[in-house]
Amino acid sequence: MSLPNPLGPYHVSFADFELRRSEENKGSRSGRAAEPEQQQIKRNGVHPNAANADSKAAAVAAPPMRIFYPTETKTRWSPWDVKERCWIPHYNYMWGYVARAFAPSSVFSRLGISVIASIFYSVTWFRLPIQASVKKPLLTPKGEEGRKKQRLPVVIFSHGIWACHTTYSATCVDLASHGYIVVAVEHLDGSSSMAHYHDHEGKCKWVHHAFGDKPVGDTPMAERAKQLRQRVGEIQKVIDVLESLDQGSLMQNFNSVTGRASLDTKFFQQRLDLNHIAMHGHSFGGATAIATSGVDKRIKCCLAEDVWWEPLEEVDYSRLAGKVPVLLLNTESFNWAALRNGRKKFMKGRAHAHNEASPLITALMTIKGTTHMDQCDFPLLFPNIAKIAGMTGALQATHSKDINSRACLDFLYKNLLPPETGAPYLVDSVKEDGEHLLIGEVTD
Repeated sequence: MSLPNPLGPYHVSFADFELRRSEENKGSRSGRAAEPEQQQIKRNGVHPNAANADSKAAAVAAPPMRIFYPTETKTRWSPWDVKERCWIPHYNYMWGYVARAFAPSSVFSRLGISVIASIFYSVTWFRLPIQASVKKPLLTPKGEEGRKKQRLPVVIFSHGIWACHTTYSATCVDLASHGYIVVAVEHLDGSSSMAHYHDHEGKCKWVHHAFGDKPVGDTPMAERAKQLRQRVGEIQKVIDVLESLDQGSLMQNFNSVTGRASLDTKFFQQRLDLNHIAMHGHSFGGATAIATSGVDKRIKCCLAEDVWWEPLEEVDYSRLAGKVPVLLLNTESFNWAALRNGRKKFMKGRAHAHNEASPLITALMTIKGTTHMDQCDFPLLFPNIAKIAGMTGALQATHSKDINSRACLDFLYKNLLPPETGAPYLVDSVKEDGEHLLIGEVTD
């Protein structure tokens, strides 16, 4: 049980950052107390509306983020880094994943989830390392030309529903190993399996899935649309934070994260190429990528995997993802009528729009023999369970991941970076990838 090594020529490291909340921003703009319901008694650590309460409290500040980046330091096992490199960094994340399979709708079900989560966490947490080291030196480009280009392009990753900031670590590591700074966001809107943040006093607060006690399809789409709006706001706040980190304007005590993985706030000073920011996401994160690209002009490219189109509203479609280049990268099975209709509506709008008299760049690809979960880490870490549960398709999980990453890297190279850009961003092409890709079409 482990994630594969990165595809690119560089080793990868990571650090964590969360902008400290001030006394002034602990309430929302509406004047509502930021944490009005957190004093409610929780049964077994969870109350039915925990996510609704905590996500409202969390919505007033930037969310936590894990920042992957290229380094020359090889990833080696160290007893000091086991906890930080763990794919499941806390028991509560395991609780959230188990709650996806067994809805926490009663005291007995929550007790059962706690028992199962405890067993799984105790036997797996140290066996699931992320293929990246902890807070090693940032890569310094070599050669005279490299020294002139100290800044590295940025990709912001938005996770899907019932996921968290580590669920797509393999994809993030692949991108970082080709020279990108990859920011994996942990959304606090109540769509995560579990999420956390620190309040203005530095206390850790947990945000449970907002509708975990009911099937996904029973949640009103209007509620998901509200979550999408919060997600868009969170991404914009992340970009604000990245601008401050690049300017070196944040003191170290502005980072709520402590421990070995805590980011030095001067670490990325004058190293982030914020003129070349791409938005990347899967499922609900794909919808987040589309919607955020439509409202924030700082985003110059959009990678949207298996977009969950249903929470998008008319205004999102009309914005056409800001008319930036868009890659829609799909799996074969995530393809019911509502998704097809949303995708066609979006692509039709893009086809009829022009950006400076030129057609908008919209690429549509489908990876044959894959399912929705093949674009995250689960089939890589638990291949047998994933196969039994129908979470993976006929295509081998590692192969699917490589095709997915290479398609994203190739699109970024052609549509985000300046024309003269060369290695390491130029991904090695694999002829056989074409055998597994449907270009410009999706099966019905």
